[in-house]
Amino acid sequence: MNPTPLKGKVAVVTGSARGIGYGIAHRLATEGATVVISDINEEHARESAARIEAETGSKAVAMYCDVVDSASIDAMIARTAKELGSLDVVVANAGVCPFVEFMDIDEATWRKTIDINLNGAFFTSRSAARQMIAQGKGGRIIFITSLATIRAGTAQVDYAASKSGVKMMMATMAQGLGKHKITVNAVAPGVIYTEMGAFHWDVPEHREAFAKENPVPRLGEPKDIANAVFFLALDESEYITASTIRVDGGREAIG
Repeated sequence: MNPTPLKGKVAVVTGSARGIGYGIAHRLATEGATVVISDINEEHARESAARIEAETGSKAVAMYCDVVDSASIDAMIARTAKELGSLDVVVANAGVCPFVEFMDIDEATWRKTIDINLNGAFFTSRSAARQMIAQGKGGRIIFITSLATIRAGTAQVDYAASKSGVKMMMATMAQGLGKHKITVNAVAPGVIYTEMGAFHWDVPEHREAFAKENPVPRLGEPKDIANAVFFLALDESEYITASTIRVDGGREAIG
């Protein structure tokens, strides 16, 4: 078994200075990939890149990127290809989830959620696809979606709309990019413990209640999402495209 199956690959993960994105980048680096920690927070991105390099031994580069600005994304993708020599895997992870009740969502909140989650994913994948096609050796585009594409919630109207758009964008992109040996897939996280939700899940009663109702009796962790992304990033996953992997501990047991 190859101990570093992603050695020689270059992977970009947007929004990877912390949380799920960081977990994904760390796993890809552990498997041998050179990773780009792409984030709007340059300071955190640099800190995370240094930590990943120290812990995995793989090269990690911090790059500023604002996913709502297509020019910023294009610049980051171009810099990746120029400085690192290739672009093999792109994970469109950057996102927000305001948790605002439907009747309380203002226009600014709606537009921000759509801009970051949906438009940002589109701009990222479009720029990545162009670079991969130019290279002529295929690639992997992986979106991070959500159970909100199949599970309704009154405080996630904007979020559900944005992630549902990403889900279908993934499927239609896959149809057009297969001939270029580019696969396009998604990973849909269930409830994942990150610092964003720590205020809620650090309460023992909340964790215990969740464990009782979820088939796998624990909260998800960033590493759980990273494992699925790693699988989709492998050369051996070349015949898997237009698919969504739910990583939710069985929360949505719909087959």
